[in-house]
Amino acid sequence: MNNLLAKLATIIDPERISTEPARLDELSWDALSEGRIHPRHEPALAAPLCAVTPISTAEVQKTVRFANAERVPIVPFGGGSGLMGGALSVRPSIVLDLRRMNRIVEMDGEAASARAEAGVVLEALDRQLSQSGYILGHDPWTVPVATLGGAISTNSVGYRAGIYGSMGEQVLGLEAVLPNGEIFRTRAVAKHSAGIHLNALLIGGEGCFGVITEATIRIFPKPEVQLLSAYRFSSFENGYRTIQKMFQQRLRPALLDFGDDEEAPAQGALLYLLFEGPGALAKAEEKLAAAVCRGGGAAVLPRGVAEDFFHNRHEVARRFTHNRRQRRERGRDGVYRDWIHVALPSSKVLPFRRAAREVVENHGVRLQESGLWVNPELFSMRLGIEERSVPNARLALEETVEALLRLVQDMGGSMEYTHGVGVKLAALMADEHGYGLEVMRQLKRTLDPNNIMNPDKMGL
Repeated sequence: MNNLLAKLATIIDPERISTEPARLDELSWDALSEGRIHPRHEPALAAPLCAVTPISTAEVQKTVRFANAERVPIVPFGGGSGLMGGALSVRPSIVLDLRRMNRIVEMDGEAASARAEAGVVLEALDRQLSQSGYILGHDPWTVPVATLGGAISTNSVGYRAGIYGSMGEQVLGLEAVLPNGEIFRTRAVAKHSAGIHLNALLIGGEGCFGVITEATIRIFPKPEVQLLSAYRFSSFENGYRTIQKMFQQRLRPALLDFGDDEEAPAQGALLYLLFEGPGALAKAEEKLAAAVCRGGGAAVLPRGVAEDFFHNRHEVARRFTHNRRQRRERGRDGVYRDWIHVALPSSKVLPFRRAAREVVENHGVRLQESGLWVNPELFSMRLGIEERSVPNARLALEETVEALLRLVQDMGGSMEYTHGVGVKLAALMADEHGYGLEVMRQLKRTLDPNNIMNPDKMGL
């Protein structure tokens, strides 16, 4: 290994190459908790050989060319906030810590776009845009820690995706370094009809096909108003039907967060809405949504309830930045938690929920919450179990999760809508995509014949 590092130090400033054990340990893991890994699908883990902190696309290119020549895996690392193990170190590898590539290269207000390096943290990007009267449309719970490149690599969804779309939908153009070291760029335009849109190779690709180094994204004018509201429904079913009516009337809140506490059904189900944009339009939409909710029997809650929810939406990520290891070690106390975030046709959500409750009960797992995010087709469940009450509790929980995800697939849905695949869901990719997984594998073999680029992720 010393010879390898010595050769690497001839092309990259040795000051930006680290073998410090504590740093490598931090960079070897993301926000996937140990207790959320299926015991029968646990990946083999290996400490990184070193970490490289590039400051330019040229340095990423040099590192990737070196790794390809030496047949050494590369693991791109951004904020480390991924929940599926997409940044886990599963082979001795070079970790590319991209967080020093954090410049905002260009902002074009007239075109409503910005070009930024992949390592910029979303919160920092949003703050800089704000100085010019714009916002970043992507608003996940991880805003204080997630990077632009990481968000694109999982095509994640944020709180305000109702009007701004997923991270991938906000991407205009990309720059990336491919496994052979070639620099790959797409045209930053809103639409083209000149062949396959190659942005799709990297959006949701989790660093398996290349390292994103820059992105040109859509930006949005600061909303003139933000109107928050909260409602309580007597049941999840009642609230869900009301939300369907809202969407049938073409109402599109920027934020929609809906859920119940399955362990306290008397409390009903809470709905948080945000309408934002030009004052007259947002007020009209809020008024129409309020009428639909009242028509569905909802109780209107004080506006302060919704404001507290909105202003605290990123606090979990702030706690994570102060104690990453705590999230990694969840489950060591015998208390296990997991969740699903699935996409289903809206007509299938309530039938799935009914069937899912039976699956959960049969496995001895507690269903803690059912919910929606963004729209009626994006459904979530939070699950829990304890070793003291169920033998092999972790296995029981993860078998439940897999059974639920296979049920989603059987009903024509998708097993994940926001967090990606990583190692966590890799075993289900064949059922998710059928022959499509082989298409992805052939693309991977063609672009990355030495399999250096984030290997053993996504079932590839």
